[in-house]
Amino acid sequence: MTDTTAAKVLFVCRHNAVRSQLAEILTTKISHGRVNAYSAGPEPQIIPDFVHQLANDLNGPEHTLTSTALDDIKDQVFDMIITLCDKSHAALPELASDTQHIRWDFHHADSWEEVRHLEMELADRLRLLFSTKHLI
Repeated sequence: MTDTTAAKVLFVCRHNAVRSQLAEILTTKISHGRVNAYSAGPEPQIIPDFVHQLANDLNGPEHTLTSTALDDIKDQVFDMIITLCDKSHAALPELASDTQHIRWDFHHADSWEEVRHLEMELADRLRLLFSTKHLI
């Protein structure tokens, strides 16, 4: 990664439906384009409507979310990989670019209220991480 190239970060959670999607949404907002966020999971599921609504609220309707399987991105290179739950960390396949792996463990959010709480926690950690890496 050079000063003129955006960092490429992969967020992984088991279902790639809530936590990793929220991390992707927040990264887009917080970094103002200095970090390209991607998300995937070993067992992707449908993204709940409340997560789509939050993406729309934070980044506008042009920010579309898709649930991606880890196998579909295994050949891509990332500057950082961040797992957001222990189950996804255990299911993470060998990725060639996995040299800066960060392991966080967040509870799965099932409701709008839980997602808003998760949003605050994730945003704080991401700001601190990006700040220490001089990305924001």
